[in-house]
Amino acid sequence: MTHSGAAAPAAPDPFFGHLEVRVETLKPGTALFTGPSGAALRDAAGELFAVALSDEAIGGVRAALTGADAPAPAELSAFDHAGHLGGRAGWPVGRRTVAVLAERSADLVDALRRAGANPVVPRAGAGLAEVLELGPAAVCAWHDGPAPDRWRELDALADHGIGWQRISREGRHVLLEPIGVPHRDVRARRLAAAGSGHRHLRAYWAGENAVRGDETPDPAEFLLVAALAVKDLARWAADVPVAGNSLTPGAIPAHRRLRVLDLDTGALADHPVLPVPASAP
Repeated sequence: MTHSGAAAPAAPDPFFGHLEVRVETLKPGTALFTGPSGAALRDAAGELFAVALSDEAIGGVRAALTGADAPAPAELSAFDHAGHLGGRAGWPVGRRTVAVLAERSADLVDALRRAGANPVVPRAGAGLAEVLELGPAAVCAWHDGPAPDRWRELDALADHGIGWQRISREGRHVLLEPIGVPHRDVRARRLAAAGSGHRHLRAYWAGENAVRGDETPDPAEFLLVAALAVKDLARWAADVPVAGNSLTPGAIPAHRRLRVLDLDTGALADHPVLPVPASAP
């Protein structure tokens, strides 16, 4: 109460007050709609909520979100505070150059371009020095068969701050290796997980005297592989954090995840993979 008898100004609302709305658009995947008992919201993770605001307040929020020529209401700050506002993240300019190492590179190159990257293709069989000369932010390697030994040489890309993504195929399974774990470590972890079958896995990788069925991905499967690979690389480039939700409660960041795609069913299996600690001398 003031001595002049004038009413004291209301204290700022701890939820709505002092929040600056940066982007007046709903985050992709979010929807504000009319539910059975008033306004409702589906968030980007797929969760559904009732929105406890008056019809007048909701009208103001809708107007602001649809670009109507009206001042943004204070209630819009609540949506921002809850993480429901924001636009699509573009490919960061400083990480747009991606070198593609693949016998069949067209699908990867096209997918990278569509996602906003600048793909470059070194000559076939290019080594570490030649790849470094291109100045890439990341390298995406695809091999239509078990991972080649030369990938271990390219593990040195990480020492230069370059993202190192590998995709290979074993039978009808495509393996998307974690960008943040060297290939040699993924190989070592897989051999350890194979237990007594590690000798068979080594022999399969060597491929000596192998008779194979019809394994090669068809054009549609190549597109699927390219899309998954570019999605992982785009999230790495933008440094997008992984948040678990009801759909993916155990989500693993792409830089620590080995993803296996079954080409016959489209099923995905994700496995956490950590770097192998350096051995003591």
